[in-house]
Amino acid sequence: MTPRARVLVGDGWRESGATRSFMAVSPIDDQVLGTLYPISTSSDLSDMAAAARAAQPHMAHLALHEPARLAGFLRKIATALQDAKSAIVETAHHETALPAEPRLATVEFGRTLLQLEQAAACCDAEQAAVDRALAGDVAFGEQASWRRPRRDPAAGIASMLEPLDRPVLSIGPNNFPLAYHGCVGGDAVAAFASGHAVIAKGHPLHPGTGVLLAECVHRAAQATDMPVGCFQFMAHAEPADLASLIESSIGAVAFTGSRRAGLAIKATCDRVGVPAYLEMSSVNPVWLVTTDPASVDACADAWLQSVTLGAGQFCTKPGLLLVPDVATRERIVSRLAPRFDALDDATLLSIQGAGEFRGQVERLCSAGAVLHTDLAVRTHGGARVRPTLCSTSAAAALRTGMLDEVFGPFGLVLSLDAVAPESIMSAIGGQLTSGVWCGTDGPQQVVAGWLARLRPHCGRLLMNKMPTGVTVTESMVHGGPFPSTGSAAHTAVGFPTSMLRFAARRCYDAVPVELRPPLLR
Repeated sequence: MTPRARVLVGDGWRESGATRSFMAVSPIDDQVLGTLYPISTSSDLSDMAAAARAAQPHMAHLALHEPARLAGFLRKIATALQDAKSAIVETAHHETALPAEPRLATVEFGRTLLQLEQAAACCDAEQAAVDRALAGDVAFGEQASWRRPRRDPAAGIASMLEPLDRPVLSIGPNNFPLAYHGCVGGDAVAAFASGHAVIAKGHPLHPGTGVLLAECVHRAAQATDMPVGCFQFMAHAEPADLASLIESSIGAVAFTGSRRAGLAIKATCDRVGVPAYLEMSSVNPVWLVTTDPASVDACADAWLQSVTLGAGQFCTKPGLLLVPDVATRERIVSRLAPRFDALDDATLLSIQGAGEFRGQVERLCSAGAVLHTDLAVRTHGGARVRPTLCSTSAAAALRTGMLDEVFGPFGLVLSLDAVAPESIMSAIGGQLTSGVWCGTDGPQQVVAGWLARLRPHCGRLLMNKMPTGVTVTESMVHGGPFPSTGSAAHTAVGFPTSMLRFAARRCYDAVPVELRPPLLR
């Protein structure tokens, strides 16, 4: 009999009432992996919602009074992950074809642990602020707490950032099965650390990985005596049932994925006033603003590495390279086309994704983009594609609609010629990143002008650097104007900055000091 995965509801794992299920397919060899995963029913989700809403006041109390306990919970998750590391990495590799080393076991697993530790350290710092406030040191809390407590003693008014009144729904992407997963990725960790119960939805491309991660979180919650229902997990669910869950029981949604799915979630959230923190789509343009041959070649080489890193499946992949003129475009193409063709086939995360990649490339070529590489795969497998380089003029790209994101190892070189950069910026909309490549000899005034032009259009602005590395640090911004994300004011990476998404400023007016939260006493 084919094994069937369970769902995590309330205080334990149980059989889903679902009549529909699915199985994962390995992109490595197109083999169906032998476990059934339920598509959770509205009944499953209703029970998860009830358990998470019951846990939410207790999680909020811990955040405001005993944040050190949340730190212990987060560190226990890290310990559980380390204990299960070999099984997690092996499963994620088979389900995604991402290399076990160094990508999963070293880079992504390490990033996951780093995020947990950074969030735990924020909780430790918050505990110190609470303790000092209770000891009478009011100023320390205002300086040290990420909750930004503020007081007006003369008016008898105080306010601070507090947890939301409902749980957080965390939905992770296909391309980062660990560090961005709905169970243990940056969104879930930020939600836990800021005082929230979490309902996590797995991804259908790596469901077994999700179950293993959820088991780690559940064991950690039990070991640290967290409130029952603080964490719930489903492998998958129908969009309509997720919409009902959001409408009835969710305080905020954190989502990374396609623009289509993100906009559907945003429509539901906007209808009922739920904050939606969505990472959806970005082509991350790089603007080459010099014709100096050495600088052009250096930019081209760095761009090739960035476009093809991880089979081009990074949300910060710089899919567009915009250059001053046709001569510069042809120099780059002649330099890079043989290098693209010399690369091995890329294995994407799914057969469906590979089909979409090929379809997008065909559409662009039909619209007039010039193809410079061979599209014929050299190895067997439905998820295999060829690294692909195309070029055209910016005018043609604008006229025929070539500026959408292509998820995979694809790069498009555009020559600006007489086209105003603002036309491109307007057409592509807000971006996670934008880069200026000026080499070392660009006039400072000219470079400053380019930076000023690009600054409103992206969350992260780079100079002489490609964007595919996203450092986990408090000063990082992994976000940007719509449509790259649903909220330009926030970041999904960095602690405690990413925790600000899951907080609401609340005010106490004429409430006696002893009845306020510790930081406002």
